[in-house]
Amino acid sequence: MAELKAVLFDLDDTLVPEMKPENEALLIACRLATERYGINAQQMTRSVGEAANKLWATWSPSGLYSTIAYSGWEGLWGPPDIPDDGLGNDQETINQYKRDAWDSVLADFGIQDAELRNEIIERHRIERVGRIVPFPGAHDILREIRNDYLLGVVTNGSPAVQRFKLERSVLAGYFQTVVASGDVGVGKPNPLPFTTALEALCIRPEEATMIGNSWSSDIQGTADLGMSTIWFNLERAVRPETGTPPTFEVSVLTEIPDTIRRIATM
Repeated sequence: MAELKAVLFDLDDTLVPEMKPENEALLIACRLATERYGINAQQMTRSVGEAANKLWATWSPSGLYSTIAYSGWEGLWGPPDIPDDGLGNDQETINQYKRDAWDSVLADFGIQDAELRNEIIERHRIERVGRIVPFPGAHDILREIRNDYLLGVVTNGSPAVQRFKLERSVLAGYFQTVVASGDVGVGKPNPLPFTTALEALCIRPEEATMIGNSWSSDIQGTADLGMSTIWFNLERAVRPETGTPPTFEVSVLTEIPDTIRRIATM
């Protein structure tokens, strides 16, 4: 095996929790409707995803959001897109999306209240942004390996949103390159995000390992590139019967440095 020179990480639910903090923030925001109208906040929270994703699909230029896995959840709280990315969401556009999405949710419960809608938008943003924190141990493992390897992030989503998460979680400084699917116009498991990161680091696929939580995007996405992989199986899911197995599997972040050393000696 070639000398290991770089370690690539997925971001969402690998270094930074994604859906758990999202659900927490949504529930807190929906409780504003409970206070004013007696609405079941948990029931409203469950309805947000359908309303947001339905509207989000109409916002997407030629289906691009689906192609790069840019989520309607992130549109509800995230920053506007960078103009050069071609994703189309300037500040006013993204604000209109938030208003329309929450108006739709409230209408499902027989509510038409612009003041409440605006309060919910702001509460959700504050609560969601405040929960952008890395998994316990993430800083420790990155500090441990950064002197021995080049580090990169390969993540699906909007470049503006994903880089905001890295900055907010104080992880950005560890990485020599960050590639979001929106940077290249296609998401994982397409190999382009991975090869773009490798080219930025000036290394060959066999000189890198990829760490991620998604069997399909992270592990199968690199299967034909000759990269080693570490499946971060936090939920201890049953390994799928199809697809290329990872080089190693871990269930806690603290196992990663030792696993990288094992790969380096293969």
